[in-house]
Amino acid sequence: MYRLLIVDNEPKIVKGLQQLFEEEQGLLELEVYRAFSAHEALECLERIKIDIILSDIRMPGMDGLELHRQVMLRWPRCRVIFLSGYDDFRYAQAALRQGGVDYILKTDGDEAIIHAVERAADDLSKQLETERWVKSAAEQFQESLPMLRKEYITALLRGENKASQARLDELGIPLLTEQKVLMVVGRVDCWRDDISLTDRTLLSYAVQNMAEELFRRKHLYSLMPEPSRFVWLLQSGTELAAGAVPEKPDALARFVQGTLESIQAACKTWLKVTISFATASDPSEWGALPAKYAELNDVLFHGLGEGVEMLLTDRYLAATGKADKSIYELLARSKLQQLLALEPEGSKEARQAFTVTYLQLKELSLHCRNEMEVLSEIYYGVGFLLISLTNRNRNGQAARDSSDYKWPSLGDHSTWEQTLAYLDNRLERWIYLREGNREENTHSIIGQLKTHIADHLDQDLSLSRLSEIVYLNPSYLSRLFKQHTGVGLLEYTTSMRMLKAQDLLSHSVLKIHEIAARVGFDSANYFGRFFKKETGMTPQEYRDRKR
Repeated sequence: MYRLLIVDNEPKIVKGLQQLFEEEQGLLELEVYRAFSAHEALECLERIKIDIILSDIRMPGMDGLELHRQVMLRWPRCRVIFLSGYDDFRYAQAALRQGGVDYILKTDGDEAIIHAVERAADDLSKQLETERWVKSAAEQFQESLPMLRKEYITALLRGENKASQARLDELGIPLLTEQKVLMVVGRVDCWRDDISLTDRTLLSYAVQNMAEELFRRKHLYSLMPEPSRFVWLLQSGTELAAGAVPEKPDALARFVQGTLESIQAACKTWLKVTISFATASDPSEWGALPAKYAELNDVLFHGLGEGVEMLLTDRYLAATGKADKSIYELLARSKLQQLLALEPEGSKEARQAFTVTYLQLKELSLHCRNEMEVLSEIYYGVGFLLISLTNRNRNGQAARDSSDYKWPSLGDHSTWEQTLAYLDNRLERWIYLREGNREENTHSIIGQLKTHIADHLDQDLSLSRLSEIVYLNPSYLSRLFKQHTGVGLLEYTTSMRMLKAQDLLSHSVLKIHEIAARVGFDSANYFGRFFKKETGMTPQEYRDRKR
């Protein structure tokens, strides 16, 4: 549906055109507004977005040409159709030069005016398909590539999807799925207090640039989860020349470890920051990257890894007797942190991501039945999250339900399967409260709208006006109302006006023009035509039949 604004300093013309387009609602989906001067039109444009303007070109004060210039400053995609009572070539030429969609004479008749508006609406629809928009989308895709690469590799490291060579190529990531990957995880140990957030980001990029330079003969993808952390994925470089001696299996790992020493020294000397790294001792298959990522994070952020300017490998765990940590334990802890970082009360996609992550965490936890520390972290971590989510959605009777505040200890459950079943029940309780809260809010909005419409049938009941009352976007409000009532908002408003008109015709002595005003029609003639279109009878015929 498009919004049409009719502008003319002659009220009869404005009202006549408004009636014309409202009678054409079956052919043109338009929400019609009106203004009796250019200044009044600008006031309307300050409040709402207008798609098409049908304006007189000669008006006192500000004329149509100046109005068009002002419109372009506010809504550049708006289409302006100029109306004129004079066949003035100079005005027509000036109007079209400014970008007006059409220039027609008032004497051309209703059909010409309707066709002009149809062409403007069609032009708006086609604009989204033009080459300019496609080119713009391609440019935006190029600009968003760094973020898309980060999202894709992050999802791989979380085990959310599998590596695809086609996707790597599309994103311009210089890695091959047919080769194993050697992973490095790094961090800036600490920042001086006098280094701003902007400078921290710049220094972090400097570290990445240094890595790209020193590893230029290798395939490298560098990921920066946050300004003080790095994840580097490396593979051997170009194919060997004919007759060249192949690299030994541990050659890449030895080269990376030696290069990391150089990066640490350079950062300390030139950037005045100390860097710590944890690196894999061997390349990993792509499917094993999530486990390796969790393992290297455990190395870098716990125990000896908490020191300064550390350079550790995953073999450190074996050397310190901590290699008994299972891959499932590492993955479960990583998945728990991922779950706790999600905000599941936003979009549908956010809720789906939360559900998928929760199910993945449950599956991983089944492999950690003997790891009570891990199970405790999962149980109480998920528990605190669900209590917080539940509290946000408590209202009415739910707010008085004390069972939501109780949380048994882990030892109160006989088995881990029972524990998971309890977590499932609490998750379902939150979903129930969330859906109930949403439905309650929706019913409240629909009820508020219906009450306002019933009490203000003689006033402005346009979609934009109704959206201002409930503080919602007009398009969203229109969809919401139809979704929950089965009828469109315009259709509902019209039916309420007709019901009220029929009641007044049957049970009051008001005159026809008085009834027309009571139900929001400026003209008794227009009311009569509209009423007959809806009921098949004129207002007087309806009154006579009911009496």
